[in-house]
Amino acid sequence: MRILLVLILILLNTEPKEREVIVTKKMITVSGQTSIGGFSCDYSKGGLKDTLFIDHSSSLKEMVFDIPVQDFSCGNFIINKDFRNTIKADKYPSARVRVQNLKSNYGHYTCDLSVTLVGKKLDFSSLVLKRVPEGLHANLVLSFDDLDLEAPKKMGGMIKVEEKLTLDFTLGF
Repeated sequence: MRILLVLILILLNTEPKEREVIVTKKMITVSGQTSIGGFSCDYSKGGLKDTLFIDHSSSLKEMVFDIPVQDFSCGNFIINKDFRNTIKADKYPSARVRVQNLKSNYGHYTCDLSVTLVGKKLDFSSLVLKRVPEGLHANLVLSFDDLDLEAPKKMGGMIKVEEKLTLDFTLGF
């Protein structure tokens, strides 16, 4: 009977255990569509040894990283220049990403994520992260209005960027 009671108590104690993982790579992709096709601007930094805390009892454990806007690569120098002009790289030379309160939940994860881009801070609480072979992945859909920006137009409005942007974040282990 005592053994049964101990087993029941063990099963009921579903409190997640605190864990730490070492993040070795950070990847961010900003993509969107124009009237003539799509674009994708990537940032990747490897060789890192940042600690990510999972199911930590203190919400003060966070990971913050700054991303130099100049380090985004869009495939060619013209699109690179347009991307940097659009997100005002001369005035806001870096973006900041903050990951906090990372929790595991039966095969997926949630976190509180904040992104500061073009001087505007966007908060996403309980953002769902998926486990992928590379690490943890999140996908956000933003609009230019969210960032107080105007969607760029080229050639007298013949080429227009759609209002929707997709941000893909991956933290590699």
